[in-house]
Amino acid sequence: MSFEHPELEIGGHSVAAFEPLFVIAEIGLNHGGSIDRALALVDAAADAGAPAVKFQTLEAAALVAPGAPAPAHVQAGSMSEFFSQFELDEVAHGRMIERARRRGLVVMATPFSEASVDMLAQLGIDAFKIASGDITWKGLITRCARTRKPMVISTGMAGLNEAAQALDWARLAGASGIALLHCVSAYPVPQGHENLRAITALSHAFGVPVGLSDHAADGFSLPLAVALGAAIYERHLVLAAHDGSIDGAVSSTPEQLAELVHTAARARAALGSGQKVCLPAERPNKLASRRALYSTRGLAAGHLISASDLIALRPGIGLSAERQEDLVGLVLQRDMEPGMAFLDRDLVTAREVDRVA
Repeated sequence: MSFEHPELEIGGHSVAAFEPLFVIAEIGLNHGGSIDRALALVDAAADAGAPAVKFQTLEAAALVAPGAPAPAHVQAGSMSEFFSQFELDEVAHGRMIERARRRGLVVMATPFSEASVDMLAQLGIDAFKIASGDITWKGLITRCARTRKPMVISTGMAGLNEAAQALDWARLAGASGIALLHCVSAYPVPQGHENLRAITALSHAFGVPVGLSDHAADGFSLPLAVALGAAIYERHLVLAAHDGSIDGAVSSTPEQLAELVHTAARARAALGSGQKVCLPAERPNKLASRRALYSTRGLAAGHLISASDLIALRPGIGLSAERQEDLVGLVLQRDMEPGMAFLDRDLVTAREVDRVA
């Protein structure tokens, strides 16, 4: 099933392929456990022009088992100790949300436990994000959906069957709207492994807005994603390059994010409506560039027009060059000097005389 322009609304923003790209500044773990740093990242997201900011809400004890191995991009002896340094409590979340509201941002969050869903809903976030690693966790997806808030589900490491299953769970539990994000869960994504055509595949398969959660080292993929119909773009944010942030390798600085926002708008504008028409920007050149039919020599009224009497020249101020075959064989009704343009009325009057005869 697919729709031409599937859309949903998040925090008053229409999210669809034909709308301005919905850019989510992902704070993630880049706050390093500091509420002051988290607030600074919220401000940086707003200053960069992103319409939305997203947090990750976690509690180490509810995320990893004792002795859990580290993923490929993390170096840590204990994953529990690793994640515990990024825990922010309800008060801290309230302060981040209040700052985001003050800056006019849409607020989203990724819960990593069912209990955190209730806290985030009570704090009034606008939408939930399901991380790629939790796409097969029915309990979490169902819990988020039951809040009736919009949901964005990331599909890293998943196939179409798992994406379909997650969508079904969310819909059956009452999610008010759902989008999917194509994602490659490598940090950073190796060049040539972005698989951006999966954006189109997800859109065609499920008929929901689709976007990109970008874990590449730079923003090269963004305009390509827009061209492929992406409605959402998620990018991690750091305050400065090489500032030691945990996700720095897949993050953009505020200046870089601002440039990405600008690039997205430019790419969207460049794509246009898709209708093949003469555009306002080119309309002034139409007359000067098109050809009309001109006389190759002096012609007298009553002359039977032949192909040798005609030449197609610019500008197109007279009878269009496409009408040559219509004009040949008719009797000219007026005198013409060399280089004069044939006019529409030459065709009409000649045919009228022919009918009378």
